[in-house]
Amino acid sequence: MNLLATLWSGLRAVVLRPPRVNPAEAGPGHFIALVLVYLVVSIALAMLDVARPWALVPYGITTVLTDSLLTLAAAWVLVRIMQREAIIWGAAALLLAATIATSVVVHWPLEHAVEVLVQHDHLAAALLLDFVSRWWWLLVLLAFAHWLAPGSRVRILIGALLGFAVSAAAWWWLPGMPVLTTAKTTVSDIDGAKIGGEAPTGAGDDAQQPDFDAEHVIYSQSDLLDAAIEKLAPQTPGKIDLYVVAFAGDGEEDVFRNEAEYAETLFARRFDAQGHVLVLENNAATVSTRPLATLTNLTWALDGIARKMDPAEDVLLLYLTSHGSEDHQLLVDLDPLPLNQIGPNDLAEALKTNPGIRWKVLVVNACYSGGFIGALRDDSTMVITSARADRTSFGCGSESDITYFGKAFLAEALNKTTSIREAFDFAKQSVADWEDDDKEKHSEPQIASTHSIEAKLEAWRKALNAGAAVPFVPATSAP
Repeated sequence: MNLLATLWSGLRAVVLRPPRVNPAEAGPGHFIALVLVYLVVSIALAMLDVARPWALVPYGITTVLTDSLLTLAAAWVLVRIMQREAIIWGAAALLLAATIATSVVVHWPLEHAVEVLVQHDHLAAALLLDFVSRWWWLLVLLAFAHWLAPGSRVRILIGALLGFAVSAAAWWWLPGMPVLTTAKTTVSDIDGAKIGGEAPTGAGDDAQQPDFDAEHVIYSQSDLLDAAIEKLAPQTPGKIDLYVVAFAGDGEEDVFRNEAEYAETLFARRFDAQGHVLVLENNAATVSTRPLATLTNLTWALDGIARKMDPAEDVLLLYLTSHGSEDHQLLVDLDPLPLNQIGPNDLAEALKTNPGIRWKVLVVNACYSGGFIGALRDDSTMVITSARADRTSFGCGSESDITYFGKAFLAEALNKTTSIREAFDFAKQSVADWEDDDKEKHSEPQIASTHSIEAKLEAWRKALNAGAAVPFVPATSAP
């Protein structure tokens, strides 16, 4: 079988037309050649979606290989049921060619169309296109099974359904990895990662290799996140409950883990949020116990919390701590995992939960974090940042247990007052005083608030039975 002719027949199969090649002419070499074509096509599509500079993701290659093997398994199921075992390699080659064509003419364009529709709040149309994208492969398999054995409707249906279960439905539960990602800016290249002009420890060539299995960590995320969401307590009827998500983005330094876990303790004990706090963090010491701080996990966590809380009545507090770059990207990093950075629009998109959470306090503790305000502010949201859009903030690094802003806002101000607005004002002054002592240019923490959200927070505060002050203890030194 000619390779180009096979690819053309695969495209015909996607539009539910019968192939025009003889499958008996194909062997395993033909299938392997198509696996390489699939990999090249996957990389080409990724190049259209991923910003430069590109970096190849090794685990993404295994995703393509796994999909190819599942296609081979689906072909084996079909030829067995259709009693055409003699053409197993030809059927597998045609199905793999159809898989390649489906990725180009069905999945890729429809995924982009769904994104556009969601951005414009056309949710019904987006769901319809997502349904078509997921289930079109079943139509392809039905047409293919009919071509293999046109006379048996029962065998056609059984073969197509089993082939679909093997080659497509499995991906609804198995996490796929991209083949390309934007080459990660090293910590030393991010202005926000500099403390007094020094890059964090471990950023150079002598950094130690992680002591965890990266692939296992990726595949365990679904279970870890589901368990964390399941542990969240339900909303209390007739009461404004506070739900908290703490996000520690950079795994190179313990300071961010310390801050996220302290936020968990502080809000649980002092602000009556016990059972309503979820921590996402990147740290080698917690990969087996905490979900990673990634954009995907954050999106799923917020959706899970939206279903637990009363999204129209309760309040969400999202606290993000990491390094930040001058172009307003939060560093999301845990080597060697290929994690995407988070920009203002990414965070705004993650906050569009279903059902939608109305009342929010969003705290972004990172250099240049003021650049997030425009994308996040609305009438029912308070946005707090640790710096102006064009200023660095201070206190991170391997020598620090907590950032300047984290210490001022969490460890000091919120232990003096239960008013988030007052806590911000206290923290801003404290940070300015410390920066003066260090002879640093002021970071100038920012706040964007409205009468609506402040009235909501005041109603929550009045009903709050506040606990005692909670001393800061670094998670890395706690017994």
